[in-house]
Amino acid sequence: MDIRQLRYFIAVAEEQNFSRAARRLNLSQPPLSLQIKALEHEVGAPLFLRQRRGVELTQAGQILLEQGREALAQLDHAMGTAQRAARGEAGLLRVGYTGSAPIHASFSKILRQFSQAYPEIRLELLHASTSEQAEMLTDCRLDLGFLRPSPIFPLPKNITIRRLWPDPLELFAPKDHPMLRKRGAIAIQTMSSQPFIFFANASRRGLNGHVVHLCSRVGFAPKVIQEAEDGGAILGLVAAGFGVAVLPKCYGQIAVRNVVQRSLTSAEAKSYLCLAYNQERTSDQLMRFVGLGSSAATAA
Repeated sequence: MDIRQLRYFIAVAEEQNFSRAARRLNLSQPPLSLQIKALEHEVGAPLFLRQRRGVELTQAGQILLEQGREALAQLDHAMGTAQRAARGEAGLLRVGYTGSAPIHASFSKILRQFSQAYPEIRLELLHASTSEQAEMLTDCRLDLGFLRPSPIFPLPKNITIRRLWPDPLELFAPKDHPMLRKRGAIAIQTMSSQPFIFFANASRRGLNGHVVHLCSRVGFAPKVIQEAEDGGAILGLVAAGFGVAVLPKCYGQIAVRNVVQRSLTSAEAKSYLCLAYNQERTSDQLMRFVGLGSSAATAA
């Protein structure tokens, strides 16, 4: 049985008449009758009871009509989905993001707007560091990434980045810390004797590496006395007086009592949250996301 025969059968069943079904299908009646007979031969049973004024479904015909309609509906849906995927309106996008990305209101705005505009493109989200995302983009295990490129460790050449918004590194310290007695931005060199709190198990190619670079530029290596898995935990340790932290400015949106943030004087403290993708593996779906993300960042 082919799809054409199934469509012919459904038309006859719905019209309950070969002549009307033939007109509906823009066929002459003899070829239609031959196709129905061939279908009945394949099924091994009559599908219609032929009468003078039309036809009536047999029990086998009733079952075939019910399940045939479902099969055609699924086929039409699959065909439509495939066509929309070819136009970049359906499919799957695997999107990575760093821990700081969801803090930005624009991050959730981009995801929400994209899902509303393209409901048939499923977004599969993965929390991963910048260095992990770079590897996954290169290996084609990820389609897009919200990441924070390090100024000292460039991404692979096949990775294209679009800057979304600036998010400079700043000092986070207990509110009664002596360094905060003077107003204004803080110089990195004043932290040389301070205990630092870093992200645990983080690559030197990411934020930790950026902080180490800032310190080394003024002649010291940061003394790391505590590590934590996420930014919220780091801020909690800062509030408890275990040390200071240098984090993206956006972490100031996490309300932790007794923690104050200050900008840094170093021009190298600049940092950007970016959208990255492998330029060798683009798709219509991917570029629609990139376009929407760039527009949302411009409007932010």
